[in-house]
Amino acid sequence: MVGPTYQAKQRQSARLVARLSSRGVASALLLLGCQASINANGSQRIKAESEEGPEDAPDFNKPLGADALTSKSTVAPALANTTLLGARRDMSLVSEHASVACACVKVGLGSAQSAAFQWQGPAPRLNDDIQLAFAMTSENIACNNEPKGASGASYWGYRISGNDVIVFLEGVRAGRPRTTSAIIPKPVGDGRVYVAPATSRQPYGRPLLGKGGRCEVGNVSDKRSTPFTMGELGDTLVKDANGAPTVDVGE
Repeated sequence: MVGPTYQAKQRQSARLVARLSSRGVASALLLLGCQASINANGSQRIKAESEEGPEDAPDFNKPLGADALTSKSTVAPALANTTLLGARRDMSLVSEHASVACACVKVGLGSAQSAAFQWQGPAPRLNDDIQLAFAMTSENIACNNEPKGASGASYWGYRISGNDVIVFLEGVRAGRPRTTSAIIPKPVGDGRVYVAPATSRQPYGRPLLGKGGRCEVGNVSDKRSTPFTMGELGDTLVKDANGAPTVDVGE
């Protein structure tokens, strides 16, 4: 009886251990499942919080209210209200109010509200401390030495020379676009605005009397006190402002 009884007890112990093991595995699996669920829920909560941001962060999925729009509109007002430099197609010179006559052209200079200018729509708002309106015309003006096939002058661009601003004019052929006005930087201090031909072979913008490569237009009475900024220099940084630009005139 000793042998069979001992073996029976061993079989009973084995069954008990097996049952306990299966329960332990099930408990472990249940515990792991709960932990995974907790981790998943926690991850989702953390992700949601990170996407939502702080409580006072704006909700970009909702339209801005009137108060928010008002506060945003006050950011960088100077940039929003500054007219860009360069050519314009909505302004023309009133010839009888021109500032000066140069070879083949008349030129006007001043604020956007000057009587020298006629705008197709409302005049833009300039920064009068550092900007000037510029316009010129070559219509009905006798022009000696005008290149064959040319049909008057057009604005090419400007460059800075010391405290001066030099506006270059090029000839255009009939049927091609013509630009006669621009917004340019105001000269610094006692600096002046000049016009000059864009190539040495062209007459537009030379002085009426005497020799020289450019014609003085002048400046306004309200002088500029601040130096030119990098944004106003354009290609003056890499080009000689006192030399005529290289322009393809199609000749």
